[in-house]
Amino acid sequence: MNAVLHFMEKHLLGPLNKIANTKFIRALMNAGLTAVPFTIVASIFLILNNLPQIIPPLKDFFEATILQYSAIYSIANTMALGSIALFYVAATGYYFTEEYRTRNNEKLNSFTGAILSIFAFLMTVVQVGFTDGKATLITDLASDKSIIFNGISMGGWITRFSGQGIFVGIIAAVLAVQIYRLCINKNFTIKMPEGVPDGVSRSFASLIPAIAIAFVMIIIITILAWLGTDIHAILAAPFGFVQNLTGSYLGVVVIMLLIHLLWAVGVHGTAIIKNTFINPILLVALTQNIDGASNVFAGDFVNMYLFIGGAGSTLGLCIMFIFMAKSQQLKTLGKTAIIPAVFNINEPIIFGAPIVYNPFLIIPFIIAPIANLTLAYFATQFGLVGKVISGIPWVSPVGLGAFLGTGGDFRAIILAILCLLLSMVIYFPFFKMYDNKLAAEETVAVNDEELVVEV
Repeated sequence: MNAVLHFMEKHLLGPLNKIANTKFIRALMNAGLTAVPFTIVASIFLILNNLPQIIPPLKDFFEATILQYSAIYSIANTMALGSIALFYVAATGYYFTEEYRTRNNEKLNSFTGAILSIFAFLMTVVQVGFTDGKATLITDLASDKSIIFNGISMGGWITRFSGQGIFVGIIAAVLAVQIYRLCINKNFTIKMPEGVPDGVSRSFASLIPAIAIAFVMIIIITILAWLGTDIHAILAAPFGFVQNLTGSYLGVVVIMLLIHLLWAVGVHGTAIIKNTFINPILLVALTQNIDGASNVFAGDFVNMYLFIGGAGSTLGLCIMFIFMAKSQQLKTLGKTAIIPAVFNINEPIIFGAPIVYNPFLIIPFIIAPIANLTLAYFATQFGLVGKVISGIPWVSPVGLGAFLGTGGDFRAIILAILCLLLSMVIYFPFFKMYDNKLAAEETVAVNDEELVVEV
């Protein structure tokens, strides 16, 4: 293990830190966090529809009262998840522009970057084809039974506004911001005289970039339409492969290994891999589950069962520090870190124990979440607990997050607690070895101090 850690530190630590600090990655991380509240809003109203299943004795009461208004409050659910790509695009455009504005001191307006990104994305939504050499808006019945009318695919709502449009939206935002930067930095803008209000000046400053974006998008759309496709269809293949990877048990094992190996050398694996690349895929899988799919790895599955107490499932380790440690160092650390750990924040444990570069604790830190994955994945796969159909705050305590994420399945609480206990079993022998080592060192230190005092 020491050899592995040394190799990763020498060859991977520097490049990965550079990647994590790039403007694109930082923008994606912030954009993902911005989209989370909308999944939670959608989930609140989805849970209302599931109240008869959550509390069966009150089924008749709910059907006679709350569910009478289901068609109205479900609008919030439909719009929040059905338009999630729009929120993602706006946030990506905003934060990507903000990175250039703050780190490069470029004279950009982040809000303008967000608006231009939405504009670029909206142009990709319409499906265009050629009939007898003439461009036409497609009107047809799509393969997924959704209706395409005047180029717009609709399945209850505009399909490409939902999770399936996120990846195209990210590319559209990046393209829009780069065109915006080019126009501003090369002074391809309309400058208003002094004394004109800032709001008016900004609106005219974005005119040339908007026209440039429109022309670029028109060229892209036209070329792809000639080829009988569009950007959404093109990106469906590679991102479909990645989504299929997350849909398999072994694929998720690989993802968990990568995340925790990065943590082992002090790199925020959760931020680099999960928050940046995996969360958008989990969001797409969540929207599919709401529409009736059966994706296991969806929504906040990771936080519900795998990251109990944070990456590495360290809540159980923190509990053992408090109640079982002989080392005063670990006991004090456990008391300090327990409250954050309950809410899945475990940097105090990772860097305080420490787990980073610690051969005693790295092994269970990697094994525990994979063991939890094995238990939770197949329990969900075989229908022992409900699939994830609701977004939850990632800080939801163990059991509560699982209950809410499955739309009120009490069995999910039991599964989450079993995952906690399983992680404790895995950590225990390694914890005892490390605790005995520290306790012995503390005893030697105390004896040395007493000897010095006597002398």
